[in-house]
Amino acid sequence: MFKKSLVAVMLFVLLAVMAGTPVFAAGEATMSPEIAQGLTEIENVNAEIYAEIAKAQLEAQNMYDQYRDEYYAAKDAGTKAALTAKYDEEVTALIHELDMKTREMTRIGVENATAAGITVEIEWVPVQFPDRVALIDPLHVVGW
Repeated sequence: MFKKSLVAVMLFVLLAVMAGTPVFAAGEATMSPEIAQGLTEIENVNAEIYAEIAKAQLEAQNMYDQYRDEYYAAKDAGTKAALTAKYDEEVTALIHELDMKTREMTRIGVENATAAGITVEIEWVPVQFPDRVALIDPLHVVGW
């Protein structure tokens, strides 16, 4: 009795796997040229966003190195405070500019993806700068 049940279950699983495989393959085959182009555009937008992030990180690192050198060379507390305030203002402006630029890139990417029939989400990614972390928003494909 047990052997017959085991054989029946094994046959059921085998049939389910065999019947399910074409369904998964059919889902992949339904990608239209518009969707393929939209996915490529999303990848390009994300690549541009990450390139902008890398440029901003490099610029922030250079600013931090210069600030640090000037800070340690300064003798009095007033000069050090002024250097710190100037550095904070410049780095905050740099990060804000990066954020606004990537938001615009993301907005255009979302519009293009939606027009192509692709569902995307904005995925906030923590980006490390020399002395702080900021959240930037590349795209994440959910489905089509």
